Amino acid sequence: MIQQRRVLFVLHKHWLDNNLAIQLWYDGFQIKCLYLGLSFVSQSFAFYMDESGSPKPNPRDQASYFAVGGVLIQHHDESRIRRKIADFKQRWEIDESVPLHGNEIRSKKKNFAWLGLRSEDEQNQFLQDLTDTIVQCPIIVHGCVISRQGYLDRYLERYGSNTWEMMKSAFSILLERVSKYVVLQGGEVMVYFEKAGKKEDKLITSYFNDLRDSGAPFSAETSTKYAPLTSNQIRQVLTGIQGKSKNHPILQIADLCLYPIAKSKGQPQNRAFQELIRHQKLVDAVLTPDSLEKMGIKYYCFEDSL
Repeated sequence: MIQQRRVLFVLHKHWLDNNLAIQLWYDGFQIKCLYLGLSFVSQSFAFYMDESGSPKPNPRDQASYFAVGGVLIQHHDESRIRRKIADFKQRWEIDESVPLHGNEIRSKKKNFAWLGLRSEDEQNQFLQDLTDTIVQCPIIVHGCVISRQGYLDRYLERYGSNTWEMMKSAFSILLERVSKYVVLQGGEVMVYFEKAGKKEDKLITSYFNDLRDSGAPFSAETSTKYAPLTSNQIRQVLTGIQGKSKNHPILQIADLCLYPIAKSKGQPQNRAFQELIRHQKLVDAVLTPDSLEKMGIKYYCFEDSL
């Protein structure tokens, strides 16, 4: 049975900039909010998400993981982030229409083949500049990483051809956790994903609608310890979903941030991941230890996780 959440309202009798300030508490966590006259003003967030790997539960797939993740921003910060990306591209004479695609940068191919022709020092300067640009952005990085073999071991024999694609599990886990974090900020969030095709986009949208209509699609018995939000709570937080072109600057940030998260189980010391930790860009860095299990980055079906 899902436990009811208790919300405690605490009113402080003082004013800030002509606005009566209050504090809201949700399950022991302070929610950020201002009271204006007769209505609460919630913070407006956007979550830009990407995926890494194939979601198909195919035993022949050699990839060790599938991951979904991205960056959470406040809407009013979007222009600031766009400017930082545009400035970075200008410094390196990259056409504004060329996306900063992580795989191309790492492999030095296609739009970034030129990088492989530069000296090692220049390549390091490029990567450091890119890293500095990302960590200077006002973002919170979140994600769900699934062990492919662990997922197959757990579900394929039991469900066979009816085994869910990993995207359904990862998407539901991730957005439910993003919603919890946004609740703590007294806000609501719009979700954006990279368009992949009519069929794929329709599937993503269906997962989103199912989450809002019915809540996370997992056993209540096994998920109770994670204190999942109810469908009604989720509907109040998740305002909508929309596909965007891969050229969208913040989707490019999501792509670049997801890869180190996806690789972090096997390569926890990778440079990009450590920089995200050092600059407190991971959601885990801004959560209290006792809330990590409920709303932190999720590593699913790994030997040391549930």
